[in-house]
Amino acid sequence: MEQYQTLLNGVKMPKIGFGTMHIHGQECSDLVAYALQEGYQAVDTATAYQNEEEVGRGLRQSGRKREDYFVTGKIRNRYQGYDHTLAEVEHILKRLDLDQLDLMLVHWPGDNLYVPTWKALVRLYNEGVLRAVGVSNFYPEHLETAAQATGVMPMVNQIECHPFLYQEEPIDYCKKNNIFLVAWSPLMAGKDALTDPVICSIAGTHNVTPAQVILRWHLQNGFGAVPKSANKERIRQNLDVFSFDLTDGEMSQIQGLTAKHIRTGPDPLTYRFPTIEEMLASGDIPKQDSFGNYM
Repeated sequence: MEQYQTLLNGVKMPKIGFGTMHIHGQECSDLVAYALQEGYQAVDTATAYQNEEEVGRGLRQSGRKREDYFVTGKIRNRYQGYDHTLAEVEHILKRLDLDQLDLMLVHWPGDNLYVPTWKALVRLYNEGVLRAVGVSNFYPEHLETAAQATGVMPMVNQIECHPFLYQEEPIDYCKKNNIFLVAWSPLMAGKDALTDPVICSIAGTHNVTPAQVILRWHLQNGFGAVPKSANKERIRQNLDVFSFDLTDGEMSQIQGLTAKHIRTGPDPLTYRFPTIEEMLASGDIPKQDSFGNYM
């Protein structure tokens, strides 16, 4: 199986990336460097994770050439809006110590700010600051609105997806419109899916781990995934998913688990968030980075 997905604009994106949510400090830098040294070619971060500077150190620490890895970032919800987004991309690049980002996503749709946010990302894409642009947690109505407002369809949609939550509506729309769907929480936060009897039985058949079975299920569904782990052995295992195939019967068995419909994150259709102006007005002062910019 090809390890890359060609996006709508022709950019090749690795299908498996190293997720960095909830990893901080020197551990974050060390694990990013380790993942790249072990063969990962993509790293996924976000301003909301509050670890971009550590991720940037890890990229440099790895010793890998810039052209050898693909970095995804996300516009934090509080900074949505046209002008905020333009400024925030500049701040993100400084924190990561990069001149260009491979992919930038709108993190959540919220109410209506995602349209000017998307317009700003499209501008930066046209200017070459961003190699590709996409969204996260978008439903078809959000994707349609973004495309109609700019003439540019998002190239990637990163959504919560795992065997206990197969979101048919956004998945079907993305497949029909050639939008690469990437799963966050692909192994399911809380690890319930990793102990499911169906998945464990299939893992035993192939002499692989339950996590490898789940990641292989994502790949055979046509999805990418950004698994996160702070365990070096599991980091290696999570990339070793291209050497075996699940049968049609096994794929159907795993697919049947989505009837559980367990969501670990917010529902994008109802999730709302405050803007930076609202936060400052309420006295909720955000954390600042080493450059003095709010995070």
